[in-house]
Amino acid sequence: MDIASASAAVQAATYGGKSSAAATALAGNFDTFLRLLTTQLMHQDPTNPMSSDQFTQQLVQMSGVEQSIQTNRNLELLLTANAIQNASGAISLLGKEVTGSGTGALLQNGEATWSFATAADAPDTMLQVINADGATVFTTRMDASKGNHQFAWDGKDSNGSQLPDGTFFLKVTANAANGAPVAVDTRTTGIVTAIDMTSTDPLLTINGAQIRYSQITAVKQPGAAL
Repeated sequence: MDIASASAAVQAATYGGKSSAAATALAGNFDTFLRLLTTQLMHQDPTNPMSSDQFTQQLVQMSGVEQSIQTNRNLELLLTANAIQNASGAISLLGKEVTGSGTGALLQNGEATWSFATAADAPDTMLQVINADGATVFTTRMDASKGNHQFAWDGKDSNGSQLPDGTFFLKVTANAANGAPVAVDTRTTGIVTAIDMTSTDPLLTINGAQIRYSQITAVKQPGAAL
């Protein structure tokens, strides 16, 4: 291994792994770096010695790698703090009624409600209610103007048969008058019944479906007015 290879190995550890692993690699490779440098000084050609510029450049490379590791360590600490804050905030929502970006709604007593917003006028808007198996059970169309809308479904399929209570999903496909697609943000409201904290952005279960903590737009006590 030469000095350049030692520096490259540490840089690979720095940008490809955790800061703790990179710091360990730096310690080992810095020792190697010093041994190689000493060996070069001992065996250099007296008539053509290494210039001080080479020494300086090699030391600067190692110093730059050390600074990169410290930067990564600081970023990891920030990410950890953010994850802890998100987890704490998510736990506080357990049992609360929340509204957030999502397509799942709970059909109860023959009623399920969604809200959605279109980014522009969408005279050709199709709404599809989908069951937990992924099958479309009801379809309707509407002329949706730009802004917020609510869709209340009575739980009956396209044949008029009443479906049992459970989780259903809404798919909204909006198109402008010229046929161009229009962006849609579908929102759902329900009680938080479970929280998955295996990621830095916890997943909250409402209406039998999951939405991300970062997608929550409103919170209230069940039964309280906003």
